[in-house]
Amino acid sequence: MESASALKGVSRNDATDSAEKLLAKLGIKSGDLDRAQRLPIDQLLAAMGEGGPAGNQALRLAPVVDGRTLPKDPFDPVAPEISSNIPLLIGSVETEVTFFPGQQLDPIDDATLHRKVKETVHADDAQADRLIAVYRKGRPGITDTDLYLILASDASFRRGVLTEAERKAAAAKAAVYMYYFTWRTPVRGGKLRSFHTLEIPFVFENVDLAKSMTGSGTDRYALSDKISSAWVAFARSGNPNHKGLPRWPAFNNTQRATMILNNECKVANDPNGEERKTLYSLQPVS
Repeated sequence: MESASALKGVSRNDATDSAEKLLAKLGIKSGDLDRAQRLPIDQLLAAMGEGGPAGNQALRLAPVVDGRTLPKDPFDPVAPEISSNIPLLIGSVETEVTFFPGQQLDPIDDATLHRKVKETVHADDAQADRLIAVYRKGRPGITDTDLYLILASDASFRRGVLTEAERKAAAAKAAVYMYYFTWRTPVRGGKLRSFHTLEIPFVFENVDLAKSMTGSGTDRYALSDKISSAWVAFARSGNPNHKGLPRWPAFNNTQRATMILNNECKVANDPNGEERKTLYSLQPVS
């Protein structure tokens, strides 16, 4: 699971409410659903909200927990029983959010950082200051922009990754292996850092087909070999270890072993743990 998945599906009530709102925007009655199939895509997207489902939070357009197609919430309140005996390889990249349009990529000042952190985690001034201080402590010399992008990625993608790994490990029926991809792309002057999906060309060992993502540096090849070999080993045996990487222990909720994937690959127990604890104390799992 790369960059994780949803902990929960959409409830039947929320799905019905969203369907009714969407049909109303389209001017379609519930008995005339075939008409929706014939509408142009631009009209559908406009009704959904600018940019698709994410542009309109009032509409819950996602898989529905209907008791049949999706029997239960995927990873809530525990890991799914249906795959309990299947090992899991899971992780995220350092600045997931730089993948998305309109993201902050250029330098910001301390006041802007404070405001953006408050908005991201719905914190008050004191909480935002404490969180920023913890991230600065763990990452000496970090720029305001990098701090914000890493924190925003931790508060969104990585939160789900860690929750799913924790719940899978708690079930203790199959191994969990955690990775954290921190290699940064040189494209666009390096502004995209470690963006969402960046590890995929390395996983499939086709970095030369993805130069728009990875650039053309020679350092890509060694890392691609290490990562793709780990994914192949995991697909074969349920264990990603191979001779090109340091020993990769399974993740548990005590040591929290994590493979850091960069030009130097290394294992760390609970990397940036103080950041994790402080952030998630302000942002409990819903």
